[in-house]
Amino acid sequence: MNTTISNSSPLIAFMKKREVTLLRSLFGSIIIPPAVLQELTEGGNELLLEKQTLENCVKEGWISVKPVPKTTLPPLPLGMGEAEAINLSLTEQPCLLLMDEKKGRNIAQAIHIPVLGTLGILKLALLRRLKTREEIAQNIDILLKGKFYLSSELILRFLEDIRHVET
Repeated sequence: MNTTISNSSPLIAFMKKREVTLLRSLFGSIIIPPAVLQELTEGGNELLLEKQTLENCVKEGWISVKPVPKTTLPPLPLGMGEAEAINLSLTEQPCLLLMDEKKGRNIAQAIHIPVLGTLGILKLALLRRLKTREEIAQNIDILLKGKFYLSSELILRFLEDIRHVET
């Protein structure tokens, strides 16, 4: 299996839904760079659940923190977590990068790093029969109520896309 590296947003999405174990089922283990750990553990009270969940996952050993080696990329116009996740992905080939932010996804794809966002992870769960379409619709509702940003256009395209997936 390829290495899986994650930025903070997909982790937050599945922690908010209390389904972080789905990530473990799909990917086995996940590596995060130090900036992602910092984003998740130094956030205010709004990330308290995520902080505790992440600490448990690290203790269990299926999420690990790996320092980012020196890279040849110029400074990226991204947040520190996104930039470190992309740079770490360059050193862990082959790998899959979990990231939602459009600018970061575009940069990663431009340098041939495969990327999967929260909705792509849900689609993968559907394909592997770990979730039903109804559960995915409920998940999207939970994310939106939890103030996780997904545009209406993106949600509609995604729902249309999974409508045609055979399970």
